[in-house]
This record gives sequence, structure tokens and C-alpha cells, in this order.
Amino acid sequence: MFAGKPIPTTNLQAAQQAIANAERVEAATFAAVELGSPLWTRAQLDGTVHDAANDAAYELVHSNSQDQAYAAALDDANREGAKLDEFFVDSAGAIHVTISKQAKSYVLHNFAKTRGWYDVHLRATAMPTSR
Repeated sequence: MFAGKPIPTTNLQAAQQAIANAERVEAATFAAVELGSPLWTRAQLDGTVHDAANDAAYELVHSNSQDQAYAAALDDANREGAKLDEFFVDSAGAIHVTISKQAKSYVLHNFAKTRGWYDVHLRATAMPTSR
């Protein structure tokens, strides 16, 4: 049997309140990460897609090869863990690049209504010019 003094209820209530507060903070942090992930991924990819388009345009000017321009765009996408979805040179000579990346999600990607939030796609266009 327990022979010690009983725990005062004020200490028990304070401990329960501290645990409840910690759980709320943890839930808020989780929600911020879960909901912010697509925005963070979009911000990261913005620089990547523009780099891919610009590097491809530069490569096209210097090599006159669409294959080497494509390879430059692909390298930029791969470096950031993104996928090069589309690459083409239009009739005016502009380079068009689309890249995508799956944003991290722990829960919401499992639901049809929110799944698309985590598929981040960005496009950029660049005109070939010498630097």
C-alpha cells in the first residue's frame, strides 16, 4: 500500500493544465506545418523554376541545342528534388518550363478534397539571351 501523503489537488490541477497547454501548442504547431507545407514548397520552387528556364535559355544560346537546354533545366529541377513536367521552345524561341514537387503532408493528403493542395506545379518562361 501507498503510505505517503496524498498529492494536493492544486498541484494535480496545475499539472493537468500544463499538459493540456502543451497539447494545444503541439496541435497548433502540427497544423502550421501541415497547412504551411504547400506554401513553403511553392516558395522554394519559385526560384527553381525560374533558374531552370533561365539556365535552359542560356544553354540554348550557347549550344544551339534543345537537348542541352533541356538537360540544364532538368539538372536544376533534380537538384531541388522536383520533377520537370514540361519543357518546350515556342516559335518565338522562348523556353517554357513547368516543374512540380509533392509538398510534405502527414494527414491532409489522404483526403480527396485536400490532396491537390500538396501537388505544387509552377511555370516559368525565359527568352534566350547571352549573359
